[in-house]
Amino acid sequence: YVKEAKLLISQDAFGQHMATTARFDDEFVECASHAELEYAVEDYYANILMPFGRLIISKIKQLQEMGLEIDMIAPDHGIIWRSEPMRPVEMYLNMAQGKTNLRVAIIYDTMWHSTEMLTQPIMQGVKDEGVDCQVIKLRATPMSVAITEFWRSRGLLVGSPTLNNEVFPSVAEFMTHLRGLRPTNRIAAAFGSYGWGGGAVRWLYEQFNAMKLEVVEPGFQVQYRPQVEDMDQAYEFGRQFAKAVKEYHKNFQ
Repeated sequence: YVKEAKLLISQDAFGQHMATTARFDDEFVECASHAELEYAVEDYYANILMPFGRLIISKIKQLQEMGLEIDMIAPDHGIIWRSEPMRPVEMYLNMAQGKTNLRVAIIYDTMWHSTEMLTQPIMQGVKDEGVDCQVIKLRATPMSVAITEFWRSRGLLVGSPTLNNEVFPSVAEFMTHLRGLRPTNRIAAAFGSYGWGGGAVRWLYEQFNAMKLEVVEPGFQVQYRPQVEDMDQAYEFGRQFAKAVKEYHKNFQ
């Protein structure tokens, strides 16, 4: 802390993984937006700091108790905060306390499009319950973006086909990455498709339970290519999951 400049040099805290000609938050907002800057903060927190929520709450409390006058926060990388220097502190505290959006992230991959076909009626079922929804296809999305979209949502739906009685490799990669980040305060369920024998949905629930996430059971799976009745059931699966998300979200309001 530089008393004369009322400057907090925060090292890794409050930084972002982005390169820009703008050096300060007000300069960045002039050429981009507040939303993009705050997304960058969420992206960094989700992919790096998610496991450390309790420690972050403790450290912010210490910072508040010190009573420092802060006009500027300079992290090691990313934008320097001078227009709204306490905004990233507020964001970190909210994230560490489990606050997020009433929203569902549908994160999936597909082999022969059967699992992909299920995402649309599931998404519509979620939206028809008044819950926002984002669909992320893993093979078309950087891992860091998938993790951030998970973090920005109260509910997680993971979809996977079954390959050799196991989960699809890209979905396994996502779940392994997520498990290492030790997520909390989220509710999850799984869906998918299979041919000869299932396995992916069961494996996903094992991972949810290992992470101690709240779960909605049973999951939803279809054999072979979804038929009309399967699509109707997928829609209802989405609706029922959205209802569970809304109820669970009340714990954090």
